[in-house]
Amino acid sequence: MTPHPPLDKITIAGLRCSSHIGCKEEERALSQALLLNVTLHLDTREAARTDCLENTVNYAKLSKALLHACETSSCQLIETLAQNLAELCLQASPRIQQVDLEIQKPAGLSNGNYAAIAISRQR
Repeated sequence: MTPHPPLDKITIAGLRCSSHIGCKEEERALSQALLLNVTLHLDTREAARTDCLENTVNYAKLSKALLHACETSSCQLIETLAQNLAELCLQASPRIQQVDLEIQKPAGLSNGNYAAIAISRQR
């Protein structure tokens, strides 16, 4: 059995988005700022060899899809939103084998920098 080569990583860091998220009505009244950090695990050797966007992940297009998903989300929990966004990433391309995703919610704590969740999902 041939071992699989280690996967490469494409990272989208500090993606600023907003969402009506939270469990309390007053939290959901206004859109809240969120920061996303996403790492996509895939083999990029074919893209490097061909220098062709079709052989990798179009991270600009994926970033727009993530922004839209956050803006239109009706989730109460950042855990639910994180799961939905991870699934969106895996569905974006069969090349993506794993996604590591972190959502930071600055308004989540009154006496701290932010509340966050970090998850990893695999195909």
